[in-house]
Amino acid sequence: MDQKEKAKLFRAMHGGDRLLVLPNCWDVVSARTLRHAGAKAIATASASISWARGVPDGEGLGLAEMLEVVALVCANVDIPVSADMERGYGETAEDVEASIAAVIAAGAIGVNIEDNVAGGGQRPVSDMQTRLAAARRAGDRAGVDIYINARADGYLLGGTGDEVFHDTVLRGKAWLEAGADCVFIPGIADIEVIKQLVVEIGGPVSVIVMDENTPSLGQLTKSGVVRISTGPRPMQAVMGC
Repeated sequence: MDQKEKAKLFRAMHGGDRLLVLPNCWDVVSARTLRHAGAKAIATASASISWARGVPDGEGLGLAEMLEVVALVCANVDIPVSADMERGYGETAEDVEASIAAVIAAGAIGVNIEDNVAGGGQRPVSDMQTRLAAARRAGDRAGVDIYINARADGYLLGGTGDEVFHDTVLRGKAWLEAGADCVFIPGIADIEVIKQLVVEIGGPVSVIVMDENTPSLGQLTKSGVVRISTGPRPMQAVMGC
């Protein structure tokens, strides 16, 4: 498959009556191990890649180093690879567009972009929309229909109750309007709240494996969630932590 075919296949994996379970790698060995274990698509995990190189998650690893890992992974597996691009690697929308163009050139067919900011808190909605639109432009200009999984980090940052629920819904709708394909909501394991978020956002929603309280795959499928990622869990399992 060429890159465009992989992008088409990856997009088709989202939705329908099956939940996409997307395992996360951090290097070529882990990527190939997941592939041989039966994965139909994989994603990189910024946390795992950063830890493997001795730096903290949250853009502690520079763009060039992140792109190097993504390129190596893409070159060594024959399945779609989505790349965790942290906050988008850039202060401006133009910077984000350049970063996403670079990761597409490295072989990725999907990206994660998060809405948290250095120092804590979340990016203003309009600012994040501009960045997501820039990411979409990068895909359009490259001729690759990248799948943009845009994070809303209110729950991950410790938010609870109605305030974070309504803010997450607002952000989710805004991300989809700006060109994202899916709203990624890490930090939540309450299946009833997840169901409500899916209904209120009215578009594709993805989550991440948290801990033993993470809902079952059956529960998530019935909730309407289209994808669950493993995040750094595979690396932590290998390390025994």
